[in-house]
Amino acid sequence: MKMTTRGLYALKAILTLAEVSECQKPVSLQKIAEIEGLSQEFLQQIFYKLRKAGIINASRGPGGGFSLNRSPEEISAYDVLSAVGEALEIVPCASHRGSMRSCEKFATCDAGNFWVGMQERIIDYAKSRRLSDLRGLELESL
Repeated sequence: MKMTTRGLYALKAILTLAEVSECQKPVSLQKIAEIEGLSQEFLQQIFYKLRKAGIINASRGPGGGFSLNRSPEEISAYDVLSAVGEALEIVPCASHRGSMRSCEKFATCDAGNFWVGMQERIIDYAKSRRLSDLRGLELESL
């Protein structure tokens, strides 16, 4: 599994939004792009998806920008990653095991259970980490 640039940028940008936004005051996309050194155009695409998923709000006009729709304690890393299309898929068959789209050797594949288990742990980990947890996350907590 390899995270796409969209997933990497989404998580970085929403963490910056959570940090910079004071009392839910909107933050401009330009400011987030400058802080993170990211493309404003690419962030627009990401923020569109985050807004569509209900993770962030957008406000127009002077003083407008983006703010979190929920507190950082209520938003998981998984929420953000899945909103922008990251599947966290280890191998193609792991997500579809037991469905009609799984491998034709599904019933006899001993390795498949390993991949499914690994994928479940990754997803559970992403679901268990809130934005509020991600600042200063130490590897010891793994």
